Amino acid sequence: MNNPVEKTTVLHKILRRTGGLYLVIAVLFTQIFSSISTIAAEYSIQVNAEFTTDELAALAKFALLGLLIANIIVFAVIFVLYSDVRKKLNSWRSGISFSSDSQDDLTAWHQITSLGWRFSLFLFVGGLAATMIPMLLYQAFVLEVSTNQIIYTLLGAFAAILGSSSLSLLLLDLLLVPAREVLLPKGFTEGIAGAKGINISVKLQSISLALVLTSILLVAPIGYHQTVKALETGDPSVLQTMQIQSLVVAFLTIIFGIILSALFATSVSSPLQQLINTFKKIEAGDLTQRARVTATDEVGELAVYFNHMVSRLDKLQGNLEKQIMERTEQLKATSEVGRAVSSILNPEELIEKFVNLITERLGYYYAAIFIVSPDGRWAELRSATGEAGKELQAKKHRLPIAGNNMVGSAINLREARIAHDVGREAVRFDNPLLPNTRSEIALPLIVGGNVLGALDAQSTKENAFDEENIETLQGMVNQVAIALENGRLFQEAQQALKEIRTSQQIQLSDAWSGAMDTHANLEFSAGEKPLSDEFLLNIPLALRDQIIGEITLDGASDWTTEDRGWVEAVATQTALALENARLLEESQQVALQERLVAEITSKIWSSNTTDGILKTALKELGGALGASEATIELNILDESDAD
Repeated sequence: MNNPVEKTTVLHKILRRTGGLYLVIAVLFTQIFSSISTIAAEYSIQVNAEFTTDELAALAKFALLGLLIANIIVFAVIFVLYSDVRKKLNSWRSGISFSSDSQDDLTAWHQITSLGWRFSLFLFVGGLAATMIPMLLYQAFVLEVSTNQIIYTLLGAFAAILGSSSLSLLLLDLLLVPAREVLLPKGFTEGIAGAKGINISVKLQSISLALVLTSILLVAPIGYHQTVKALETGDPSVLQTMQIQSLVVAFLTIIFGIILSALFATSVSSPLQQLINTFKKIEAGDLTQRARVTATDEVGELAVYFNHMVSRLDKLQGNLEKQIMERTEQLKATSEVGRAVSSILNPEELIEKFVNLITERLGYYYAAIFIVSPDGRWAELRSATGEAGKELQAKKHRLPIAGNNMVGSAINLREARIAHDVGREAVRFDNPLLPNTRSEIALPLIVGGNVLGALDAQSTKENAFDEENIETLQGMVNQVAIALENGRLFQEAQQALKEIRTSQQIQLSDAWSGAMDTHANLEFSAGEKPLSDEFLLNIPLALRDQIIGEITLDGASDWTTEDRGWVEAVATQTALALENARLLEESQQVALQERLVAEITSKIWSSNTTDGILKTALKELGGALGASEATIELNILDESDAD
């Protein structure tokens, strides 16, 4: 049912105040107003039939009685047959909302759209049966008038009934516009199929035929009657009377034609103009506008189709806006994942950040990251969202990769697994902590052919994962997989670097320990004043995080930050210079040793005898090392001696 916005027209105000009584008012007003067509008919009958005063009075009473009876019968029929319309209008007036198009609603719509032409048909048949035919019989058997008088009465009465029926068709159709707007079904199919109004072509042909026939039936008999009378009497004044009578009837006929054409034009042009105005507003971008369905012909059908089209466009635009918003959120989430990937090197922190982004930005019910265990048999939960995720993490939840679950299946098959309806998915772990899950997706984390784990995302909606969602999630998962691998490599590099630094520190410590053993005194001081503890400045001499010494300065006042800064700079350069000096001494010592080895080797090779070689080797080694006594001996041991 329609629940139209508040209208300011008189008809809508009357409908709002009267409800179902509006139908009665509209029918009564139409009956009264359409009776004006009898004025021209009564005049035409009298000027042609020329009844006496008594006959005219008797016929007038009989005609009024028949007309009253016909209208009462028609009114009673309408009142009984269209009770559903009155009930629905009363309900609407009381403010009762209609949530769906029930059979009663469709029946009321069927009745209100067919009321106009059915009322006109009832009025035409009732006029013939209750007014014209009885009046003709009354003239023939009671008044015993002439045949010509009966014929003139027949023509005039038929014209009156035809004109009244045509006028009632257009007038009642116009008066029922607000009622049709109220009773219009919400459903597109019901609105089209339930409408029972007549087409514009039928209406136009009927109105045109009624107008032509009414004009002929009213004007032609006057001319014929007065012409015959003039020929019979030879009185020239009869022609003048004919002119006056013809002009009067023609004027009344023109007035009737103007009213009839105006009502017909309004019934066609008004809905079209309203449709054009609505189209202009929609063309300006307001898709909430709807055309008023005020007609029951092709124009009304066009308005229903138009509203259906605009509703679909509005829905489509809403869906597009929703998709754009969802896509925007996906892009934002992807961007945030990219920023997290580039800034977070800790794998655990990255995983937690990622699953939270999935639920916050994309609105999923649950998200979790599983990592393949070292033995390759389990997918171990590393991070998950919500209270269920915390409980699962506390239990150290894990899923068998070869088991009947989507995460293990995604890791095994190295491809996405999607359950659009979890109730129909056979390969799935049904977690009691997540009872609201309706759809689920599992995506593997793959880097360089190695599967690191999988992302598991769940939604409370069925078919929540379409192609765009899968593409977005897959892009995020790829970034995270690369970041996890990079994080692992970074940690390995950091560990290797730490080991190298530790080894360097040990080597450096051993080297300077040996240097301090070689040099008896590696402490130097300057100045005569003894050191005190009040204004001391201690700056370490550090090489690659290994302290090899210290600079201590004693002053008369506190040392400033600038003083400390340049002393630290000097200390750094001093440490480097000391290390360079140590390395130089070490290089010189190595060079000296190599030169001695070369000289001794040269002298040994210059001897050709065994004794000469042994003596030369012993002499040179003893002299180079400053030994007071040296011995060299050749001795070949037997296997028994070796044991």
